[in-house]
Amino acid sequence: MTRHTPGPTIALILVAVACHLPAAELAATPEAPKRLRVAVTPLAAAVEWTGAQPTGMMIDVWEDLARRLGVATDFVREGTFTQLMECLPAGRADVALGPMAITEEREKVLDLTHSIFHSGMRIAVRQRESTGFLSALESLLSWKLLELLGVGLGLALLSGHLLWWFERRHNEQSFPPSYPRGVWEATWWVASTIVTGGCDDKHVDTALGRAIAFGWMIGGIVLVAAFTSALTATMTAERVTGAIHGPRDLAGRTVGCQAGGVTVPLVRQRGGIAQEFQTIHEALDALQFGMVEAVVADNQQLMFLTSQANRHDIRLVGPIFESFDYGIALTAGSPLREDLNTAILRMREDDTLDRIKDAWLGKHD
Repeated sequence: MTRHTPGPTIALILVAVACHLPAAELAATPEAPKRLRVAVTPLAAAVEWTGAQPTGMMIDVWEDLARRLGVATDFVREGTFTQLMECLPAGRADVALGPMAITEEREKVLDLTHSIFHSGMRIAVRQRESTGFLSALESLLSWKLLELLGVGLGLALLSGHLLWWFERRHNEQSFPPSYPRGVWEATWWVASTIVTGGCDDKHVDTALGRAIAFGWMIGGIVLVAAFTSALTATMTAERVTGAIHGPRDLAGRTVGCQAGGVTVPLVRQRGGIAQEFQTIHEALDALQFGMVEAVVADNQQLMFLTSQANRHDIRLVGPIFESFDYGIALTAGSPLREDLNTAILRMREDDTLDRIKDAWLGKHD
């Protein structure tokens, strides 16, 4: 019997099997990074898309996050902020860079990461250049001046009654005993004393009457000075910023807001008439043309836009109000949320977020 050696047979079998194996199983190759569809829309300072690829503060933040997570990015451009909000539920993207204000309503339909930065709403108005008689008359309608004028008239009327009561029996020539005419003459004397320091055709005889007169000679100077100061301050404020100085002044005003943002319900809560625009740029254009009386938007975006040369006639007024944390939006139940939150915390701890923010917006308190 002839014996066959197994060596050549085994070698032939191995060669045959190797010919049928895929190349990837024969030699290990590095795994390609996972690609994510990241939706963006032009937002002042946060995202700008003027060339082949977007730029901006949020783009720099995302590129640092993508590097830490080891993922590649395919940017998906959405035309408006409203479309950006809709792209995740519609399945057009995996991530949406807003930044997105973290609110309860949005958490119901999206997943939102930890805060990227903290900001709030601010009011932009057009600087007014009008001067003259009509502007002065408009300034007189301010509540502060009307309140001051009302207090002065009330005190003058009260003092007129007291002065007539003390003088009516001892000084009938200056203050007649009859009530309507006597009170009128006494009130006229008080008004003359406030404005000119006295009244030439009337004199005061009684001790109590002279006490009232002396009080008004001193108090009239203070009242006129206060009224003049308030009038000057009001006219200056009206000329520079108009009638809107803070959130309380939005009631009854036409206010430009970005459609789909958190500003629309905020303005309506304060009695303002919200007029929606697709972008903040369009809202500011409307403000410059006088189509709206103010624009409410994120403070940092308004700071960036109003610093540009073509917005020199727009000013920010009032304090920051309705503060929000801003994060990154993901599809509901996204497995990326935990990894992104960890990376965001690391960026915050090593000051990467602050460096990126300062590079785009400058350092602000």
